[in-house]
Amino acid sequence: MEKAESEPDLAYVVNHLAVKSLAEISKKHAVELIHISTDYIFDGKQHTPYREDDTPNPQGVYSRSKWLGEEEIKKIAPSSALIIRTSWVYSKYGHNFVKTMLQLSKEQSSVGVVYDQLGTPTYGKDIAKAILHIIDYRAEHPESKKSLVETYHYSNEGACSWYDYAQAIFDLTKSQCSVKPIDTQSYPTATKRPPYSLLNKEKIKRDFGIEIPFWRDRLKSYLQEEERQLPRISVIGSGFIAKGLINLLRTHFDYKLSYILTRTDITQREDFPLIEYLTNDLEDLIQNSDLIVECSGDALYATETISEILKAKIPVVTMNSEFHITTGSYFVNKGIVTEAEGDQPGVLAILHEEAVAMGFKPVLYANIKGFLNHNPTREDMEYWGGRSNLSLDMVTSFTDGTKVQIEQVLVANGFKTDIIQEGLVRLENDDMLEGGTILAEKAKAKGLGAVSDYLLSSKLPAGVFLLAEHDKVQEAALKYYKLGDGPYYVLERTYHICHLEIVKTINRVLSGGGVLLDNGTDPKYSVAAIAKRDLKAGETIKKGIGSFSVRGSSVEIDRHPTHVPIGLMVNVTLKRDIKAGDIVEFDDVEIEQSLALDIWREMIASR
Repeated sequence: MEKAESEPDLAYVVNHLAVKSLAEISKKHAVELIHISTDYIFDGKQHTPYREDDTPNPQGVYSRSKWLGEEEIKKIAPSSALIIRTSWVYSKYGHNFVKTMLQLSKEQSSVGVVYDQLGTPTYGKDIAKAILHIIDYRAEHPESKKSLVETYHYSNEGACSWYDYAQAIFDLTKSQCSVKPIDTQSYPTATKRPPYSLLNKEKIKRDFGIEIPFWRDRLKSYLQEEERQLPRISVIGSGFIAKGLINLLRTHFDYKLSYILTRTDITQREDFPLIEYLTNDLEDLIQNSDLIVECSGDALYATETISEILKAKIPVVTMNSEFHITTGSYFVNKGIVTEAEGDQPGVLAILHEEAVAMGFKPVLYANIKGFLNHNPTREDMEYWGGRSNLSLDMVTSFTDGTKVQIEQVLVANGFKTDIIQEGLVRLENDDMLEGGTILAEKAKAKGLGAVSDYLLSSKLPAGVFLLAEHDKVQEAALKYYKLGDGPYYVLERTYHICHLEIVKTINRVLSGGGVLLDNGTDPKYSVAAIAKRDLKAGETIKKGIGSFSVRGSSVEIDRHPTHVPIGLMVNVTLKRDIKAGDIVEFDDVEIEQSLALDIWREMIASR
């Protein structure tokens, strides 16, 4: 409101001309219009609650611009339009008197508040519910709609001054801050406020059967809701996925963004949208979190951080399949660690739950990949990375197939399925049912049950699908539901919205839903490092995943017990030459000591 007085042109555009445009659109397209106006269109000189037909006398830019908006609606007269005037609105959103008082109570021992302006506070939820009730009522009772524009008043019941209002806020929150009464002249504001603006609400109660709660009761409810501690969510990582997630969490209704752990120099992170949340201290993160999302994409780093987090009994949601297929199995049953919905493995896990609940029997867990080049050039990857706003190693791991190998191995281990062959079949086919059937029949020919693989197709949409069977008795119904003749049926999710869907798994875990997907306690498959080119003794590979030296390919662990998982290929020095296409073995390399390496060796030794 104060800005309306200092920026009058903008105030008239928003409150007058924009409303005029809405009214014209409403009339032209026969769309019902409900417009929210204000008690401030009255001058406050009467001493009984204002009725809808009392004469307005606006006293400033804000009130006059709102009144002109009302007048435009009445002049244009879109059918069944409503104007609802309200007063002193507060809610969890935006700036309002309640939030201001709560903040001042933390900063000051006393505040001065005006005592000679009377009105009624209105909880935003209440007016929202009233509007929804009116919409439903008019839909059920078409005769209640009037051809002319109707005006109504709505606020909570009762009356108070701003002083009374502030005192109630502090009483209900047990604040030690005191309130000093002051008069309007002692607190001049740009907006001229009416000394009396109570609204008569008999018309809206009569016409729509609305019951209106008392203002202090609703203030108490609001403050109790605000006191409820929102779960504190912290994030590990500051890359593409992390940035998207924290931008969602910082405005989320149900969660509070707490900390973001990064290994980078915080003073140099001007690129980061919320630098004030960044920390380099894992202990700070742990102590200020109810759940932590790990999305660094680094298996070694995730192993170290998750090990400490689980000691504090804090659940972890990951978007880090690299971690799961490297050391994730070690942490199963040591606490809650789950891959999130959003990336392909998590989406397949959701499809699995839905399919099994409906009585389907999955035979194929399939990814869809649009392009594959086992040995792309750096020049091409730099181009596509820049175009996609992805890091060089990320776009390279997508292109050379490492990422899909990691994802499908996680799915295979998580659901105790098989893979048809090491390296996966990577069938080129543009039809989910046809391609899926080919893979399912290949699996059956080898005596396998359900399998994990992918289709290579530039025509299919990005996503995943299940190929599943069902009981013969359901065949006619499934055909009627357009799922085909059987015996195989496709259940698909042709999108995955990575960071936006992580919140669904956060909710699952905090609601007691448990693990969505992990690597299982006894994994059968791993993703080995395969030389992309002839590698020479003495070469150093800084990071295997997304490099131009090695790529990842699925292998059966018991057939290759000495292979180096690609997730462990970090700061590795070659001790001898390795030919292109060969699996990298532990005897071929010197690997820096790490917790992840110790855990891998322990898991292999215990097989």
